[in-house]
Amino acid sequence: MQALCAHGFDGLHQWCLEAMPDPRPGEEDVVVQVEATAISYVDLLFARGRYQLQPALPFVPGTEFAGTVIACGARAAQRLQTGQRVTGTVFGGAWATQVRAPWMAVAPLAATDDARTACTLPVTYATALYALRRRGLLQPGETVLVLGAAGGVGMAAVQVARALGARVVAAASGAAKCSAALAMGAEAAVDSTRADWRSEVQAAAPQGIDVVVDPVGGALTDTAFRTLRWGGRHLVVGFAHGEIPALRANLPLLKGAAMVGVDVRQFREREPDAARDNLAEVADLFSRGLLKPVLAGVYSASAWASAMEAAARRETVGRVVIDWSSTA
Repeated sequence: MQALCAHGFDGLHQWCLEAMPDPRPGEEDVVVQVEATAISYVDLLFARGRYQLQPALPFVPGTEFAGTVIACGARAAQRLQTGQRVTGTVFGGAWATQVRAPWMAVAPLAATDDARTACTLPVTYATALYALRRRGLLQPGETVLVLGAAGGVGMAAVQVARALGARVVAAASGAAKCSAALAMGAEAAVDSTRADWRSEVQAAAPQGIDVVVDPVGGALTDTAFRTLRWGGRHLVVGFAHGEIPALRANLPLLKGAAMVGVDVRQFREREPDAARDNLAEVADLFSRGLLKPVLAGVYSASAWASAMEAAARRETVGRVVIDWSSTA
């Protein structure tokens, strides 16, 4: 198979496409012929050597994919079959023409589902659903504030919240990103670079916010927490801003509100059955047309470096995808 292999963490000059042995499935695994992979925030952290866990070198990056099952281990064959189209996630290894994955980490797709959009589901959309349903206990009719609403997790959270029957207020940086969030289904959007953005949220949700989805951190966290109504939940997903915020402990006390951590990687490790159900629900919502990922660009495998550069640009709206089908 062809794979993108990283030989160091000092920069993309240490990465290259090369031939590697085809993977073989273990008893619990499937091997998938990869059609497309999406570049996630985790992948960008890998590239910079800044992710909290660093794999042994050399390694093949990539965390989410879509394609067709071409081999099944003995136990995996009880759940999936060859020829079945799937989307799934692995902790590295997806940026290749073939990937081995535990059957628990993949979910079936409809035969007509587009792989280039479906490959964006297993990290960002699964994170959003896990955050809102299981950690945020979101109820239909509640109001959700999504920070970084034009980013990967943010756009997913806007769509998932809407699919679960919630009203969405989006916070994004700049008019273009606010417009993108509105196009994704947010009922209101505020520019989080403005000094008075909290008052704009309050105008859009006079009764207060029920759930905050926060993949950004930094100074936005404190302001967003203050928009919560009594019993609100602030979901900490990540720190794309780069700064880990500190919150005064009297704020949760006065609001009767909770700050809740969302770590989808540990969720998959500690609760694999629940994580599989979570991914299967995401795939079902996608197949039913309730989730519509936005693609910023699709690149061939040979143009992987340009794809990485596009994904890293702050002005990029939507997911950047690598198409492996012509390399297979």
